Amino acid sequence: MLTKILYKQHGSLELDPTRFKQMIEEANPCLQGLFDKLVKALIPNNRSAYNKVEAKKTIVSLCYIIAGMRNKFVNDFKLKVRLYLSASGATCATIDTINSIRFSACYTIVNDFKRKLVNEHLLKIRKFLLEYVNKIKKKIFF
Repeated sequence: MLTKILYKQHGSLELDPTRFKQMIEEANPCLQGLFDKLVKALIPNNRSAYNKVEAKKTIVSLCYIIAGMRNKFVNDFKLKVRLYLSASGATCATIDTINSIRFSACYTIVNDFKRKLVNEHLLKIRKFLLEYVNKIKKKIFF
């Protein structure tokens, strides 16, 4: 059930534990309490409040990883991890090693994604400029 929900949410990664819990419970009432049970099972009571909040973020990541094991098209979590590693200066070998344990996307996939973002960005700039110029022309001539 969780995999189906995260598949439908593909492209919008929700990492905030409160909003993640709300999202899955609203999408499927059968999952009511699932996140709380995971928190109770994985986070010891003797942790500080700050560490509990941080651990809940880890549980959200774990949910994405588990769902990704069932369906590789579920989310962009692995891609986001890879982008973070790339931005942090990790080497290609490091990134591919992490990919081999199925925790992030491989180096090639992320480079293709970056190229796509650059191309889309250029198109968005052109579109914006054309619309802006057209608005100015309308104001001048009317």
